[in-house]
Amino acid sequence: MNREQLRQEKQKECDARIAQLYDYIPRLEELDFAIGQKNVAMIRSGILHKNKIQQDALQMEIEALMKDRHQLLEQYGLDEQIYKPKWDCPICEDRGYLSDGTLCSCYLQERMQNIMAQSGMSAAMQQYRFDNFYLDGFDKPEDIQKKLEWCQQFAHQIVAGTCKDCLFMRGDVGRGKTHLSSAIANVVLSGGKTVIYKRAADLFDMIRQYKYEEGTDRWHEVLEQLIGCDLLVIDDLGAERTTDFVTEQLVLLLEERNYRNKPWIINSNLKLSQIQDTYNTRVSDRIMDRATMILLERKNSYRKELAAQRMKEL
Repeated sequence: MNREQLRQEKQKECDARIAQLYDYIPRLEELDFAIGQKNVAMIRSGILHKNKIQQDALQMEIEALMKDRHQLLEQYGLDEQIYKPKWDCPICEDRGYLSDGTLCSCYLQERMQNIMAQSGMSAAMQQYRFDNFYLDGFDKPEDIQKKLEWCQQFAHQIVAGTCKDCLFMRGDVGRGKTHLSSAIANVVLSGGKTVIYKRAADLFDMIRQYKYEEGTDRWHEVLEQLIGCDLLVIDDLGAERTTDFVTEQLVLLLEERNYRNKPWIINSNLKLSQIQDTYNTRVSDRIMDRATMILLERKNSYRKELAAQRMKEL
């Protein structure tokens, strides 16, 4: 249901409430009817007759009726707000925009919530930021700091629409790839851009479902979202069951996003040579064609050290 339909529903609810009040307070209905009739007469007097004296007299009658209505409402513990629908946002009355045409804050908040919901990122991943990325434990502190700065610049370039790069992030299990790619994605989302973040296995399962089960129109819609979003993140590439179908779809996504200059991130435990062996040369070529390679190296699991750090803080 769109905004205008929701507004109409709220107006109907308001009309129904007033109708119930009329049953309970018949005098209120009489006053509202009289005020309505006087307002119509006022308009006719101005348009048809241009009778200033008559208009002034009608205005006085309307004000007297409205005073009576105000007193009646007070008697029953009510006020003029009963005539207004219960808008979710009183500022724009649920239109999503203000009288000057600017977008209302409620619309911007709703849009951000929708973008976050559609990103595929869990609530925990939405908490991953650059400022809470745990730097201790990496083999080369200065090197990881430079990589962190590159990722921050990468994220801001995506928001600005000036990004020419993609990112292939490699490292063993538990080295911080998900945290760092999520931090990038969160900056992009905060900038009002669209992100799709999927584990490789889930991504290819989704593609298979929409391509073969949901129908052609829905498949093309999903494909356009995967190709057209501002940032596509494929997490844990190489952990899925590799088939010709998976390779074909991976090549399609990379080719189309590269062609459109749309940035992507691939996280993997595999080296680039293993990517070529696992998939094919077309996949590795398209990765090398666009991606900056970042290797995350540390002796111990990032997750374990992060958990240990949290325990120290308790």
